Amino acid sequence: MVDAGDLDEAGDGGPSQLRQLVVARHVVFIRGFGRDEGRFREVATGFGAMTVHPLQRFTGREQPISVIEDSPSHPPAEFPWHTDLSWLEVPPRFGILQALEVPPSGGDTLWASLPAAYEALSPALQALCSTLTGWHGVDASLRRTVVDRHGVELARRFEAAHPPVRHPLVRAHPETDVPCLFVCPMYLERIPELRPDESDVLLSHLHDVAVDPNRSLRWHWSEGDVAIWDESCTLHRALGDHHPSVRRMRRCTTGGERPRPGRSTADEAAAR
Repeated sequence: MVDAGDLDEAGDGGPSQLRQLVVARHVVFIRGFGRDEGRFREVATGFGAMTVHPLQRFTGREQPISVIEDSPSHPPAEFPWHTDLSWLEVPPRFGILQALEVPPSGGDTLWASLPAAYEALSPALQALCSTLTGWHGVDASLRRTVVDRHGVELARRFEAAHPPVRHPLVRAHPETDVPCLFVCPMYLERIPELRPDESDVLLSHLHDVAVDPNRSLRWHWSEGDVAIWDESCTLHRALGDHHPSVRRMRRCTTGGERPRPGRSTADEAAAR
């Protein structure tokens, strides 16, 4: 956790130091950051160019910063564990979230470590997963959202424009090359190298390993908190236990890299 005052004292070197910290720790929280959008934008651009959600781009509303608001009439989405937009050829690299209004209770967010999930596998399973890939695609909950808000025809065109993409099941971290188990319970559909029943069994196990509470953390928000996380090596999930209270969060993501296959621990040892 970082105190907002520490960023001010860091001066011009603050963005660089903060980025290095997120790469090392995977998720960093800033207490007392405040609700100012200009300051939020300044920090976000220190992590790269902000990206526009494909749905916003598709509908002509190309705003890189959005506000997610839960209210009595708009219940929380309660999405399962996921990495943002893993169904893109080039998923986002960093996610940034700012608490504008928090409920009196509930509404926490959880993060899980994908390098830790990989390390929790046996060497044999690490080696197997390093040879496999996965199809990531638009899930049923997103389809329903697009239909509800924009109609069946636009939803059909949106899904046609974003067919499933194939990524390595073990990806190398973009900067450290550390192997990460690239699973995403929300978007990862199947492993094409296996039969459907085999794929289902293996993915169920890998998802359980990835979101084990021993390899995850839970953040209780205060107004003005900011969280910054590395999308390439984490999963996250927002809880929906605060309904009907209001919860308002400002968010954005920054551009990333095409996932590269990661080498298994056994391959690394053999290469030395």
